[in-house]
Amino acid sequence: MSFTLEKYGISTEKTLLFLFILKQDGKIVSFNDRCELLFPFDKNKVKGKFITDYIIDKDVPLFLNLVSNLSDKDSFTSLSLNFPTENQGIVSIKFDFKLHNNLIYATGIDITEESKKYRALLTISRLTKTGAWYFDPKNDEISWSHGCYLINELSFDIPITREKEISFYPKDNRARVENYLNELIKNRNPYEYTEKIITEKGNEKWIKVVGQPVIYKGEVIYVNGTITDVTDRYKYIEKLKYSEETKHLALKGIQSGLFDYHVKKNEVFYSMDFKKMLGLPLNQDFVSEKEFRKMIHPDDLEKMLKKRLKNFNEEGNYYYNDYRLKHLNGGYRHYEVYGFRRKNSKGETTRMIGNLIDVHQKKNNKKTIAESKNRLQAMVNNGFVYTILLDIKGKILMTDEKSVKIIKRDFNVDPTQVSCRFIDVMPLNFKNSFAHEFNEALKGNIVKKEIERIAHKGDSQWLEATYTPIFDQEKEVNSVLVSFHDITEQKLAEMTIKESHIKEQELNNLKSNILSNFSHEIRTPLNGIMTVSTLLLDEEEPEEREKLLMYLEQSKNRLLDTINNLSNYSEVETIKKNINLEKLDVNYTIETSYRQYKHMAETKKLTYQLELDQTSPQFNIDKNLFSTALNNIILNAIKYTTEGGITIKVSSDNYENNVYISILDTGIGIGKENLKKIFDPFMQESIGLSRKYEGTGIGLSLSKRYIEILDGEIKVKSTIGKGTKFNIIIPKCL
Repeated sequence: MSFTLEKYGISTEKTLLFLFILKQDGKIVSFNDRCELLFPFDKNKVKGKFITDYIIDKDVPLFLNLVSNLSDKDSFTSLSLNFPTENQGIVSIKFDFKLHNNLIYATGIDITEESKKYRALLTISRLTKTGAWYFDPKNDEISWSHGCYLINELSFDIPITREKEISFYPKDNRARVENYLNELIKNRNPYEYTEKIITEKGNEKWIKVVGQPVIYKGEVIYVNGTITDVTDRYKYIEKLKYSEETKHLALKGIQSGLFDYHVKKNEVFYSMDFKKMLGLPLNQDFVSEKEFRKMIHPDDLEKMLKKRLKNFNEEGNYYYNDYRLKHLNGGYRHYEVYGFRRKNSKGETTRMIGNLIDVHQKKNNKKTIAESKNRLQAMVNNGFVYTILLDIKGKILMTDEKSVKIIKRDFNVDPTQVSCRFIDVMPLNFKNSFAHEFNEALKGNIVKKEIERIAHKGDSQWLEATYTPIFDQEKEVNSVLVSFHDITEQKLAEMTIKESHIKEQELNNLKSNILSNFSHEIRTPLNGIMTVSTLLLDEEEPEEREKLLMYLEQSKNRLLDTINNLSNYSEVETIKKNINLEKLDVNYTIETSYRQYKHMAETKKLTYQLELDQTSPQFNIDKNLFSTALNNIILNAIKYTTEGGITIKVSSDNYENNVYISILDTGIGIGKENLKKIFDPFMQESIGLSRKYEGTGIGLSLSKRYIEILDGEIKVKSTIGKGTKFNIIIPKCL
C-alpha cells in the first residue's frame, strides 16, 4: 500500500522526532512542528527552500552525496546533520532517509549532548583544570564556562570580553595571542598554543588554549575551544631540566631488573634484582654485549637485533624489545624490555637505562586465552546469521564477523576493540523491544522475537531473535546470548500469499474500470453517428442538415481519436525503436503548440499566456512525440477550465541541465486520491465527477510515456476548485 503525503502528515505532530519530506534535490516539501527549532525565521518561509541552506558547511557535501546515491534499489540510508540555531547553538540530528515515489522521507532524533552529560563535563573540567569557551565573531561576544573563570581566578559575576581575556596575558604577548583568533576567523584553520598568564589574583600560570571553527556557508559563525591549566606539568618539566641526568633516566625506566647500557663501551650494568633473575655473578657489575647475547634464545637473537636497530634509528627516546632469555633454573623465559635513550647532538643513542620484566606466565596465559577464543569465535562465526554475547549491563563481550562488519560500517565502532553497549550500535527499529527481551532473559527466561530490518543495500530482512540466558555456577545469569536466525524466505512466502489475494482483487477492479471506460468512449461517438444518420434521412431543412452534418463530423473525429490513441498506446515499444531525435529551439517548439490552441482558449474567453525563456535553450528530442505529449496537456487544461486561464512557461535559468515547461490552469482541479491515476489509460478524473468533460482517457498516459521515452519526466500538482499545474522536465543540450 502506497504511503501518501497526507498519511505521513497525520503522525508528525506532538512527537520528539524531527520529520521532513524532501524532493530529491534536497528542497523542503513539508516538515513537522518539531523542526521549527532548526530554522532561524518564520516557518512559512521555509517550504521551497533547500535543507542545505540550514546545515553547517562541512555537512553539505555529505548530504548531497547521500541523496545522489538514493535510488529505487538503494532507497534507505542514515546521516547525522548539524544545524546552527540562535538559542541552542549547534543542534545535531541523526536522520534516517527513505526514498519513496521520488520523495525523500527523513526521520531524525536529537543526538545533541543532554544536560546530564553537560554537568558531567563540568565535573571533569574541574578535575582536569579545563574550561570551555566559545566566541561569536558576528556579535563580538565571548563566553566562558565555570572552568575558565576558575583557571583565571575571576569572579563568576564579571562579564567576559575579548579585552578582558587578553588582559591576563603579559603585555608583550597580547598582540600575538589576539592574532591567533583573528587568523582563525580569516583562514578558518584551528589553532593551539601554550602561553603564560597572570590571574586576577596576581598568580602566574601556564595555559594551553585550543580553538576550533564552526563554519556555515563559508564563514566562521562560532569558535569553540578549551583552556587547560598546565602549570603543574610545565613546572615539573622545568624541574626535570635541573635534575641529575642519571636520576632522570632512571625515573623514566625504573620498574624491576634495572639495567644501564653504555653503547660506545658495549657494556651493560645490571641491578641486583636483574642478576638474580638471570643467575649472573652478584660480584660482577658489568657484562659485555657478547656475553649477554649468549643468554638470548637462538631463535630470538636476529629478531631482537633488528628491533634494537629499528628503535635506535627512530625519533624519540623510548625503547622496547621482547625476547626469551636463559633462566637461572634452566630453560628459557619470556621477557619484555623497556628503556629510555640518551642521544648526542647527532641524534645517536649513546646510553640507555631501563628495566627487564618477566612476562613468561602472561605470555602463556595469552596463548591459552587466544586459542580458546579462536575456537569459540569459530563456533560463533559458523552458527546463526548473527550472534552477540552480552554481559548483564548490555555490553558486547563477543560477536561474529558479520555483526562486527555491520557495526563498523554503520557506527564507526569496532566492538572487538572498544567497549560498547549493544543498544548503542543496533538498528533503530531493534531498540523498541530490546530492553524488554533483554530484561526477561536476565530473569532466566528464553525469549524469541521476530524483527524486520533494512539491509545496507535497502533489502528487507526478517530475523528471529532469541535471547538465551547463561548461568554461572551459582545459577545466576552472568551473560545473555542474542542469536538471530534468518526467516526472510518464510516471511516473504507468507506476504506473497497475502499480496496475491490483494493484487487479484485490484486487477479485477482495474479490468472493470478499463472495460467500463473503454465501452463508454466507443459507444458515445458511435451512438452519436447512428442517431445523427437516422435524423439526416428525414431532415429536409438545409440549415438543420448542416448542423446534423457538423455533429456527425464531431462524433466521427472523437471515434477516430479514441482508435488512434489506442493504436499509439499499443505501439509505444515500436516508437522507441524508431525515434527521430533532432536539436530544436525550445521556445519555438513550445510556441508552435501554444498557437495551435489559442483560438480554442479565446472561444472559451480564457486568459491564454506564454512566457518564454530569454536564454533560448535547445533540446534534443523527437518533435512529433514531444508535441503530441505537450498538446494533450494543453488541450486538457483548456477542456477542464471554465474561468480564469492557462499559463505556459519555459524556464532554464536556475537549472543547470534541464528545461522546465509548466502548464498552469485555474480549472476544476484533481483530487489527491486521483492524482496517481490520471496517467493510467482510461482513468479519467471524471470517474469521480461527471461526464460533461469528454475525452478518451488515454491522452495523459500517452504524454507520460512519450516524455519518458525522451528521457524526461512529468510531475503534477493540483487542488480541487483551484486548478492544476503540470511540470515537464526535459534535458537540455549543454
